[in-house]
Amino acid sequence: SVKRNDELGDLASAFNDMAEGLSERETIRETFGKYVTPEIRDEILSGRIPLDGERRTATVLFSDLRDFTPYVEERSPEEVIQGLRSYFTEMEKAIRINGGLVLQYVGDEIEAVFGVPLACEDHAQKALTAALDMRACLEQLNEIRAHEGLRKFRHGIGVHTGEVLAGNSGSQNRLSYTLIGDTVNLTSRLQELTKKFKCDILASEETVKNLTGSFDLEREDPQMVKGYSKPVTVYRVIE
Repeated sequence: SVKRNDELGDLASAFNDMAEGLSERETIRETFGKYVTPEIRDEILSGRIPLDGERRTATVLFSDLRDFTPYVEERSPEEVIQGLRSYFTEMEKAIRINGGLVLQYVGDEIEAVFGVPLACEDHAQKALTAALDMRACLEQLNEIRAHEGLRKFRHGIGVHTGEVLAGNSGSQNRLSYTLIGDTVNLTSRLQELTKKFKCDILASEETVKNLTGSFDLEREDPQMVKGYSKPVTVYRVIE
């Protein structure tokens, strides 16, 4: 509270205004970080993300809940939202601790990336480690759900490494940080292939070639996937 009418009073009032402005900006910054992740937020606010995007090599991860449509039909909207929130929270945690960024949640699907916008050399390694951590987190979550009398979740995860165009996309008035390119499409196809192989994690040959550590992998026969003229080699991730 400023009670002086002299120069010191003016200085104190100016200081209070500055402090209030900083507090408001910090609140906006923190709120913004809940929508786009703190890493992307800081890159956007610093102006380091080009509007037209930039070509980068990265590893993309897609996950999708299995049998989600009948699950929605049998449950109330409130239970569905609570279930999704608990699932997304655990999966996001596994992705984040391995240096990945969740780009978006679409229905019951997660799109995440490793290696952009913050560059790292071992993004393939981190992505596959995150997939295994997601498996472990889902097992723990399912133990809780079973104890509460709820149906267990199952999911499929696809991981692929390649070139993407990463940057701000959307309209002039509403932008979104996104990835564009064949790498994103193929990752989504790999996630769908987990249904055919009845497994929870599939990695592409490109991802396996970029690994810096060892994993227990099982090579599958080359597969034709929708939208591609050549077969794709994939690996089942055991552990």
